[in-house]
Order: sequence, then C-alpha cells, then structure tokens
Amino acid sequence: MGTSFKENLREMLNYHDMTVKELSYITGISKRSIENYLNARSSMPPADYACKIAAALHTTVEDLVNGTPLKKFPPKCDATVLRFMEHFKQLDSADQNALMHLVHSLQK
Repeated sequence: MGTSFKENLREMLNYHDMTVKELSYITGISKRSIENYLNARSSMPPADYACKIAAALHTTVEDLVNGTPLKKFPPKCDATVLRFMEHFKQLDSADQNALMHLVHSLQK
C-alpha cells in the first residue's frame, strides 16, 4: 500500500471499487471532506472520522495510516452490499428477522 493516509485511502477505495460519494454515504462524512483527505494538500481526518472511514472499508485506522498489504483485507464487498448492511444494522431485531425470512423465501 501507499505510505501516506491519502495514498492508503485511495488504494482501499480502489480495492473495494468504492467511490468517494459512496464512502460519504456510508460514513455520513461529507464528500468534500473525504476529497480533502485525498487531495494534494491532504489533511488527516479527526479520529472519529478516521474510525468511520476505517469501519466502512473493513480495516483499521492504523492500517490506513501505516498501510497494510492487501492480502490481509477481507474479500471485496460491493458498495451496494455495504449500503444494504448499514441499513440492515439500523433495523430492530424483529424487522431484521422478517427481512431474513423474506430473503430465504426468495432464494427457494
């Protein structure tokens, strides 16, 4: 991976085939802020934003800062699946169970 936060972030976005807009949607961080972390005059995000970015990319803040070989990362996950998972996590357990039953019935 790259040697700086911005290089590592860019590489992780590419690895997950995720756009800045999608990362913004998943994390709740403005697109402009994320673009600032990626540009030539890049700045480090505050700790809470770094944690949200790392979670969305299934990595750690340390890995975004220091870089980690891609072989350590989980398999790619489509951005649509990530958005679905974020919405699913926000449902109460009864709605999660109902959705799981629906998915199982559609698979048959």
